Amino acid sequence: MKASVKQYAQALFDLSQGKDEKEIAKVIKDFAKLLVEHNQVAKLDRIVSHFSLLWNRENSIVEAEIVSASELDKKVVRLLEEYVKEVSQAKDVNISSTEDKNILGGVVIKYGDNIFDASLRTRLNELKKDIKN
Repeated sequence: MKASVKQYAQALFDLSQGKDEKEIAKVIKDFAKLLVEHNQVAKLDRIVSHFSLLWNRENSIVEAEIVSASELDKKVVRLLEEYVKEVSQAKDVNISSTEDKNILGGVVIKYGDNIFDASLRTRLNELKKDIKN
């Protein structure tokens, strides 16, 4: 029976706990050999993705995406990062920023299962609904 992506990720996570960098490098090398031996290399991206979820959960790290109509100033990004850290009660936040002209202005922040939508497009749509009612 082949192991699932989640089982591989959990095994890698368990094996890396409490190890220093040198020991972790050996664990990763041995893990890669195991994937090759069992013809499971195609699962590597999904294993790494699930491993990241486990690692972040254990270390109270939140992945967040900020979507804005134009590039944000570094000071604004830092303020938004602090906001996400506070509301998610995380120790650390990894921010990625993207631009989407369709939101017109404002920002959309996505982290975990949460979406904070302060975009101009959403506000205009809500105003349109209110006017119709």
